[in-house]
Amino acid sequence: MKLKHIHIDAYKVFHDFDIDFCHNGNIQNLIVITGVNGNGKTTLLRDVIAGDTIGKPKGTVTIEHKGKIETFSLPDTFENKDYDDVFSKVIFYKANDKSSVNQLQDEIIRYVDKFVYVQGKTSFEAYSRIQAMIEDIFSNFNLQVRFKGIDENKKLIFTNINNEEFGIEGLSGGEQQILSKVFPLFTDSMKEHVILIDEPEDSLHPSWQARLIPILRRCAKNNDCQIILATHSPQIISSVRKEEIRIFTHGDDGYVKAGVCSESPYGWTIEKVLMEIQGVDYIRVPEVEDELNELTRMVEENQYDTDKFKKKLSIMEATIGFTDKDLALIRMEIIRKKKKE
Repeated sequence: MKLKHIHIDAYKVFHDFDIDFCHNGNIQNLIVITGVNGNGKTTLLRDVIAGDTIGKPKGTVTIEHKGKIETFSLPDTFENKDYDDVFSKVIFYKANDKSSVNQLQDEIIRYVDKFVYVQGKTSFEAYSRIQAMIEDIFSNFNLQVRFKGIDENKKLIFTNINNEEFGIEGLSGGEQQILSKVFPLFTDSMKEHVILIDEPEDSLHPSWQARLIPILRRCAKNNDCQIILATHSPQIISSVRKEEIRIFTHGDDGYVKAGVCSESPYGWTIEKVLMEIQGVDYIRVPEVEDELNELTRMVEENQYDTDKFKKKLSIMEATIGFTDKDLALIRMEIIRKKKKE
């Protein structure tokens, strides 16, 4: 099952709202929704798609299911068995669920047991499969940890770069977070599902956030599922392609609209994402930004030889560093202007 289109008549911040999950007629396996706070990203995922609400939204949802395109009215959960059957494939995945180490270990052990006792694989085949999955996850995030196997007490064993063995509790907090967030997405329990993820960046270092999208694409492809996530992370946004991103903004009527990006944000700098997609006015601390703007204005008005300008410039050099790129540009503009005098 995959979502193709949603229309909401009226619900909270949505009024005559449409969002399309296609590009050139093709349903996308991965969709990233972003926008400023209060624009309804979580509401769409949790209330509308997952149906986790008492006051149901009114509208329609169009899906692709078993090779057919079907449109259902919202809500239909008590009236339409077909709707119930199809939307049982929707999972609101709690990527920020801080499950205990033991819960994570038990989940992996259960997956091994499923291979052995349900699918009839040998223990070696099961361990090899799990090892390949975990190695794929760790290598994607450039972690110097390897999964070695499972001991006689059904405890996971890992090794570090020095080949020292330790249990799952020996993983760092960040490594545990990565494993708990990503491992379930690799399992076949997610096959042909729609997986909704709210703020997957939670508790992840920015460098790991930047590595998340490629592995989610691979999960979606391998399990023939659709992953729809909401995020504020500029690292994640700069990892997606034009066809994968939807931007929520408030229209002139005050209601939320879903738009697309005019160009691909893939490879953008964090600064460009913050300003052009997330509507951030200040990249720096506002006080510093204001002072830099004031220095720039004074240079434009040829006030760079005044004591006031020199004092302001000296203070900023001491505050943010002489080598700051914006200060360097200001000094270069002064040199250019003086050459023309």
